[in-house]
Amino acid sequence: MANQKIISKQIRMSCGLISLLVVLTITNAVSATDYYVATIGSDSDTGSQSQPFQTIARALAAARLPGDNVIVREGIYPQSRTLNLVNAGAKGQFITLRAFKDENVVIDGSNTPPGASLIAVLSHHIRIQGLTIQNSNASGITAWGPGSRVHDIQVIGNSIHNCQLSGFYAGFNQLSNPVRDILVEGNTIKDCVQSNNKTTHTSWSFGLGAGLSKNVTIRKNIVSRCYGEGIGLYLSDHGVIEDNTVHDNFSVNLYLDNTTNTRVNRNLVYSTHDKKFYRFNHPASGIQIANENYPGRSNPSSHNVITNNILINNYVAFYYGSYQRGGGLRQTLFANNTAYGSTGPLLSINADKGHQDSRIINNIFHQVEGAKITDVQGSTDQIKFRNNLWYGGAPHQAVKGTSDIYTDPLFINGGSNKAKGCKLRKNSPARNAGIKAKEVDQDFGGNQRHNKIDLGAWQSEDEP
Repeated sequence: MANQKIISKQIRMSCGLISLLVVLTITNAVSATDYYVATIGSDSDTGSQSQPFQTIARALAAARLPGDNVIVREGIYPQSRTLNLVNAGAKGQFITLRAFKDENVVIDGSNTPPGASLIAVLSHHIRIQGLTIQNSNASGITAWGPGSRVHDIQVIGNSIHNCQLSGFYAGFNQLSNPVRDILVEGNTIKDCVQSNNKTTHTSWSFGLGAGLSKNVTIRKNIVSRCYGEGIGLYLSDHGVIEDNTVHDNFSVNLYLDNTTNTRVNRNLVYSTHDKKFYRFNHPASGIQIANENYPGRSNPSSHNVITNNILINNYVAFYYGSYQRGGGLRQTLFANNTAYGSTGPLLSINADKGHQDSRIINNIFHQVEGAKITDVQGSTDQIKFRNNLWYGGAPHQAVKGTSDIYTDPLFINGGSNKAKGCKLRKNSPARNAGIKAKEVDQDFGGNQRHNKIDLGAWQSEDEP
């Protein structure tokens, strides 16, 4: 009998706990609030759609619970100081700062103090979407802090321009606790790193990038006309850089520096020969890997997969640089890329004793106007070359491999700065000339690669 009472009491307690959890869940679900901002609003109002706040800072202070939204109506919102996002969301319940529907919302940093970023993300589960962010006196958006606090950040569909430093930058100062789980998607970033414009380059900020980071995805962005590197990761791990258009940046368009386990896929990278963005009388390199020296920190680049990219009219299409720390191409795959018409060599590999277990396969290298097709120094015994097409010059003996082709790939319209111009004609010798690589199951357009593998970034659409 006593046992029955104990069991009955336990059941009642369990039911009570379940009821409490249900109530708490319902309370949390309904407590998320939309706070509105309009130029005609007042910060003494409630922030409802009919009684909006006037300033974004007031709305951000009110948005304290997971799932809260700050929704900004059309207009220009000059800021006198950084907008700090300090309140945290939760899994599936982001705190969001966004424009109202498709309205044009401009956040302007012209009046912020020197060196002040315009928007600073200092917490987790934060989304920033659909805004125009301009004239920052440092970076447009930063996400800075340890990964234990700053993680699960989404920056989607914004236009960011004319910033003194980066359009977007995420980072921290500890490799052991990197900023993490960040998605930067569908943004247009241009005319940033203005601190270098018409001066000696003292800052190598990315237009869009991250440092001391993990699980950063940079996807479907357009990054151009930045007076620093275009897109980049440094001292970072497990990144994804895919489906971006990157052009006319300074020195390097797409840079992996001390970066590991990162996939670079389906990016269009080119130069329009705008000499404002030339360094040493050349446009930026296309894709570059190196290991610069950061005292007390090291994450030598390795296990990176670079596939299905189209590289047009850069200085060097693909460049491994041994400058500063060196370390070599280690466990690196460069496959099914199309490189056309660099002003320097299409492929450049510095001498380095650290090369290890890397592959350069199934690529098309089409040079024009008499420039060198390769510049390879030192031993390449640890780099496997095969099934590449070389045209427009004689490649270095060290890069010649099994089943290479030395003839015109017959592009539809090569050199046009349009990705489809690098598709292959029906009679192209690059068709069905590749080997299967498990890391490359699709082409530049997302089409499946079947058993018959074309060279370069595009797979023929008439393949079975």
